[in-house]
Amino acid sequence: MAVRTYALQSSCYRASDMIDNKEKELVAQGKAYQEAIMGAAEEYAIECSLLKFIGSEVLDYCVDENVQIHGGMGYSEELSAAGAYRDARINRIFEGTNEINRLLSVDMLLKRAMGGKIDMMSPAMAIQKELMSVPDFGGDEDETPLAAELKAVKNAKKAILMVAGAAVQKLMTKLKHEQEILMNIADMIAEVYSMESTVLRTQKLIATKGEAETALNVDLTKVFVSDAIERVNLHGKHALQSFAEGDELRIMLMGLKRYTKYETFNTKDARRRIAAKVVEEGAYCF
Repeated sequence: MAVRTYALQSSCYRASDMIDNKEKELVAQGKAYQEAIMGAAEEYAIECSLLKFIGSEVLDYCVDENVQIHGGMGYSEELSAAGAYRDARINRIFEGTNEINRLLSVDMLLKRAMGGKIDMMSPAMAIQKELMSVPDFGGDEDETPLAAELKAVKNAKKAILMVAGAAVQKLMTKLKHEQEILMNIADMIAEVYSMESTVLRTQKLIATKGEAETALNVDLTKVFVSDAIERVNLHGKHALQSFAEGDELRIMLMGLKRYTKYETFNTKDARRRIAAKVVEEGAYCF
């Protein structure tokens, strides 16, 4: 619960900061305040769609675990766990259902790419060439804090480009009718956005507080990346198996595996350290 909350919090901080900065930039350019607000919201509409379904599903996970932790009393109206569980359910429906927000996030991204606002073609073509090259087995070790996690984020982005690029190339205008594939891609994007936001936040904390003071933040980050990279692989696999077959599928699955590798890490011990801190503080405290 703490790991997923930390990642969600990091993503919300990041998106809200970008929206706030964009609003100030537009006001400085002479835009009216209301126009600046709308312009900033439009600029980061994709991130907002992602965070709507990420946030409501993290909430669902936490209230469900909360009931489980309380046992039978969690099901009783005598405690607040049951009410929180019941009340959380509506969030996946209103303000645009989570399914709609998944479809919207990918649709907006592809429209911006086709409109030339975002260059996805060049990176996608580079990924195709890279797939045919010899894999990078690593060289000099990067000693920067969370360097392995940043590398995982970079590679996961390549996995998205590979899957999304192949889907567009293969299905073209039919892709809009393949909602399952679009939602697989949206889930990949959501995981990578959360991963990157979490890593960037923790790196900033390390820079300001030092490694000793942020050891648990590093645990939270590494556990989340370890979990998320596996989910990226799973969503990618589901998408690829929906439209590719034979040698084409085999090559892309190999590429997906290549782009979702992450160094081994004892998540069990890290989770215990995180849980001990939560119990000690009696609250989420990161």
